[in-house]
Amino acid sequence: MSPPINNQTIEPCQDYCSKCSKSNSLRFHENLSLSYNEQSVHINEKKIKLTNRAFRVLCALLKYKNNPVSFSFLQDYGWPDSSVVRNNLTVIISEIRTYIRATEIKIANVRGFGYVLTTSIDEVKFYHDSRCVVYIT
Repeated sequence: MSPPINNQTIEPCQDYCSKCSKSNSLRFHENLSLSYNEQSVHINEKKIKLTNRAFRVLCALLKYKNNPVSFSFLQDYGWPDSSVVRNNLTVIISEIRTYIRATEIKIANVRGFGYVLTTSIDEVKFYHDSRCVVYIT
């Protein structure tokens, strides 16, 4: 298992999603795929256009699936051109959770640290304290 993702371990992406060097479309789960060119998510064959910020945050969570991702990393990843307060991130996470509700994919809060994206198939529990993040499988 990889270490928790934060600004000290990995530099957040600064590219425009529509110009991403990744493939045009990427399937993350049997009922979830992303289209980078359209900045949309396909859930159960239904196309949903996301806001730029929501798409970037979801992309980061999917990229680091099953690893806790810090609040600050997600803020820098979702808003590379401006600084924001944590409430902006909370609103985007709520928006994403609404879209993925019909899937097995879940976004859990890691108290005091950030969020982790898991599926019910490979669900992992994370606990965070001031010193470390502990993985319990």
